[in-house]
Amino acid sequence: MSQWHPCQIRKFMLPATLLTAVFCQTNTAHASSQGLNLADRFNNAIEAVQEGIDLIWPGDLDSEQMNARMGIGFGWIPDYVGSDNYRFRAVPILDVRYKEIWRLNGSKLTYTAFKTDKLEIGPLLNLHFGRKESANKALTGLGDIGTTFDVGVFARFKRESLLIDADIRRGLSAGQGTTIRLTAGHGIYQNGDFAAGLGVRLRYMSKKGMQTNFGITREQAENSVYDTFQASAGLSEVSANLIGAYRLTEKARLMGLISVGHLLGDAADSPIVADGTGSPLQAIAGVGLTFQF
Repeated sequence: MSQWHPCQIRKFMLPATLLTAVFCQTNTAHASSQGLNLADRFNNAIEAVQEGIDLIWPGDLDSEQMNARMGIGFGWIPDYVGSDNYRFRAVPILDVRYKEIWRLNGSKLTYTAFKTDKLEIGPLLNLHFGRKESANKALTGLGDIGTTFDVGVFARFKRESLLIDADIRRGLSAGQGTTIRLTAGHGIYQNGDFAAGLGVRLRYMSKKGMQTNFGITREQAENSVYDTFQASAGLSEVSANLIGAYRLTEKARLMGLISVGHLLGDAADSPIVADGTGSPLQAIAGVGLTFQF
């Protein structure tokens, strides 16, 4: 790949940033019945897809300078974490890398401060979308959860088609608390231009984050049909992601994702999930088309 002049980089980053901003603004305008949490759920799915491509085609997007993968994805996702109602949505796919040090993957920006052939460690900054009360009637009376930034650190181990990724992040506001995520995946099949990978993810949430997302305060109980519910820290979700990708051309990729997860602990026992209000079984399914630059 030819080297990019700094001016070219700035020109490229501007539309990429605007694309994300326009999408978020569009969602905000259309959020009266669905909410920005849809974007957050899809960001998790997009991140799984990007990690899946790293698994099945190691080095597919490596560069000494700057390159990117951009496109559009379509799929079905739940209204909120724990919902049993699904909606079809479209979202942009964005993965920008600079010198294998900076990486913008969806809403997560990472900087590799330490790197060996197989291990990367560094800080992260993530835009954490909130939850709109209007996203689903089950949330009536619970109020909105605001959008905030997460800050934290990550460690990523890669060896051929094996990937192990761990990160710890803390929300700066909106009561999101601390979250720890552990992901392990491996390429499972390759034949010509088609390849597939399988990943497993485990999520832990602090008491503060668990209460914000799954608990019911006294005020919320007075404004809703639920009794008070105090959620405790613990494992909140385990999920399995199956990713398939097909090389249409040297630069174009057709991708598919099936993600099946199950809420755990107090997340599964929450009044907005249990007793038929929602479902601890969470699924995402979608396809996407991306182009590399």
